[in-house]
Amino acid sequence: MVHDAAERAARKRVLLAQSAVLRLSLSQQLNQGLQPAWRTLDRADQGWQWLRAHPWVWAGAAALLVVWRPKAVPGVAARAWGAWRWWQRVSPVAMPLLLKLLNTTGPASAPPTSSLSTPKD
Repeated sequence: MVHDAAERAARKRVLLAQSAVLRLSLSQQLNQGLQPAWRTLDRADQGWQWLRAHPWVWAGAAALLVVWRPKAVPGVAARAWGAWRWWQRVSPVAMPLLLKLLNTTGPASAPPTSSLSTPKD
């Protein structure tokens, strides 16, 4: 009886160690597979932060639109207004989920730098 219990305990330790190795290997493989996606998200976030820091780019784009395609201005303005209204409706639910996703499933070595936030007016 004692011999069987000791064997079972030793076998359990071996299986737990193997399981830990397999979990680590799976985690590394998933992170390697997701690296391109995380890099793309980081680049998009950096681009968005740059655009937020340089509002003159938005003004220049609007001026170019007015000069080159004046008939398109109402349609673009309506789409922008609709997108803004949609984001105002969705962001209270989406932002906590996005932040939780980015903070919990990012690569262990370099978590994405998320500064996704909506300013409170």
